[in-house]
Amino acid sequence: MTRSSRVGIREKLCVALILAVLCASPSTTWAAKPAAGLVPTPARSPIAEEAAPRDVWWLAEAFAASRPNCDTMVGRGDSMLPLYRDRTVLVIERMEQAQLEPGMTVVFFGDSGRMVAHVLVERTWRGWIAQGVGNAERDRTLVRADNYLGTVIKAYTPNPEISSVRTPGVRVAAAGSGVGGRL
Repeated sequence: MTRSSRVGIREKLCVALILAVLCASPSTTWAAKPAAGLVPTPARSPIAEEAAPRDVWWLAEAFAASRPNCDTMVGRGDSMLPLYRDRTVLVIERMEQAQLEPGMTVVFFGDSGRMVAHVLVERTWRGWIAQGVGNAERDRTLVRADNYLGTVIKAYTPNPEISSVRTPGVRVAAAGSGVGGRL
């Protein structure tokens, strides 16, 4: 047996031993963790509903009006792709910090004082770590009670290929909101 073949066998045995130990441990979660720099699928964030560009704000406002502690805002940028595109209208609801969970999209004031909508990744004793779905790095600013604005509960994204459901001067209720009004 040559020296190079012994090194190859040692490397293979080491890899096999490490894999055996990892697979045998019931507490190991290495397979469930995302690759470095990726945010897990934000299962607790709503998928944006597509609507005509002239309807998205109206639909969001009608939905927000049907619930307490809600507000609307327009998302800007690509950090939340593919979940939310630029100009997606978000409905946010103010929640208690104890209600927040990983995978929720929250809106908070970031390090530059600007509003940020990103996904909660991990709770620490100092606050929540958040990250944009499309970002390779986590946010520097932690989400805490003093900079938290709300949690995204509904989202509408404009799609120019969809026709408007609104007709000027006609009363129409937003889907599922029970709210109607003169437009």
